Amino acid sequence: MEKSAFYVSQAYQDWLATQEFSLEEFLSSDHEGRYISWLMDVPELYSRRTPGRTCLSALRRQKHQKDLVESYIQIKLNDSKGCGGVMRVAPVALQKHSGEIKELDMEGAEIAAITHSHSLGYMPAAVLTHIIHRILFPEIAQSLKEIVLEARDTAAELFAGDSHLKELTDIIELAVELSENGEDDLDNIHQLGEGWVAEETLGIAIYCSLRYQQDFSGGIIAAVNHKGDSDSTGAVTGNILGALLGYEAIEERWKTDLELGNVILEIADDCYRCQLMGWAYDRDTDWNRKYVQIQGKSIQTQGKSVQLQAVRGDITKDHGVQAIVNAANTSLLGGGGVDGAIHRAAGPKLLAECRLLQGCKTGKAKLTKAYQLPCEYIIHTPGPRWNGGQSGERELLASCYCSCLELARENGIRSLAFPSISTGIFRFPVEEAAKIAVNTVKSFTDSHPKALDLVKWVLFDEETLKIYQRELEGRGVEGEKSVP
Repeated sequence: MEKSAFYVSQAYQDWLATQEFSLEEFLSSDHEGRYISWLMDVPELYSRRTPGRTCLSALRRQKHQKDLVESYIQIKLNDSKGCGGVMRVAPVALQKHSGEIKELDMEGAEIAAITHSHSLGYMPAAVLTHIIHRILFPEIAQSLKEIVLEARDTAAELFAGDSHLKELTDIIELAVELSENGEDDLDNIHQLGEGWVAEETLGIAIYCSLRYQQDFSGGIIAAVNHKGDSDSTGAVTGNILGALLGYEAIEERWKTDLELGNVILEIADDCYRCQLMGWAYDRDTDWNRKYVQIQGKSIQTQGKSVQLQAVRGDITKDHGVQAIVNAANTSLLGGGGVDGAIHRAAGPKLLAECRLLQGCKTGKAKLTKAYQLPCEYIIHTPGPRWNGGQSGERELLASCYCSCLELARENGIRSLAFPSISTGIFRFPVEEAAKIAVNTVKSFTDSHPKALDLVKWVLFDEETLKIYQRELEGRGVEGEKSVP
């Protein structure tokens, strides 16, 4: 089980690369040999379709994982119970498993835990794995309702003592009950939630599958027509009804002109033929060729040293980083200088998100999307106003950098660009600010050598650039490059 989850985690790194590089960029670079699937040669898969922040963050934190992980459930990457984990585990159930079904259920949970560490993020994956496997490989004749209740009971045994277990079993039972009441679908679904978290996604999928056991289209239409995370609930409903009814029961209108339909069918055929999770590829040369030996992939990787750079430029332009830092005011609602420039470049949706954050204290940091900026995130930190150095300004400025770096680490952000915080209208002396900035960042990267790949300062004028370059050179930062 440990090997299969680890293999899946490496396949997820392939997917992550498609979200970080174009096909041309990926194929022209080594990328540490992390290339295990023929799917990396499919150009359309490099399109970004609003990937989930939790998944991106979790996978970036695992990017340089070298050792076989015994249990992802035991690794606390985050506290997310989002639906991304349960949405991806259906293939686990496709294998003919010779052992107890509990082992397979736990495999589903482990794979969900690669990206979602809250127990309500991975326990529903065990339930879904159980349901689909029992549909495909029944030991006795069972109705779908009986399979669902068996899956509930098995999860209760596997996760006995978990403080959130009752929330999961309650929503399964409610889904079964609602599926039999004859009331309006929308009213019933909204009693189960909106599907933004895994247990709600599972509950809605169980409801729709039970309600429309002989009608694939009816189940999917019910699953996607509500006010919540409809693509997730539709996907999991499709997993269950697809297993129950088969490919031929899916109406042609859903298959005609399906994007990458041939690729999907090829993967489905491969999964049917080969037991991926059993690591049986050594007995299947086609599988080995397509999914294991594309580039002689090695799961042993080496971390890179962190680059520190100072450049002159406009921080709102493309500097090849995942996040930029905004020297904000405490309201986070925009202002002058860098703050105003970032808000103008990002567009009005940034202000709308910032209003929800209810401000930020000086020296702390908060994260938003980047919207129209050429990066993924903005880290907002209010710097201190200079008051002669007698009001803790130096400590607060250092706290700004620490808070930003820690927030980046927590969210899997491996490259970010800072302005010169507080040296504009807040009048912090540039020489002191540069010393604090470089010392704080260098201390952080020394303490967390695998957390970041690149930290740069994007500075507005030549004089400030020279001051930061001197600080970098004075710290003897080995291997980094100050870019004029």
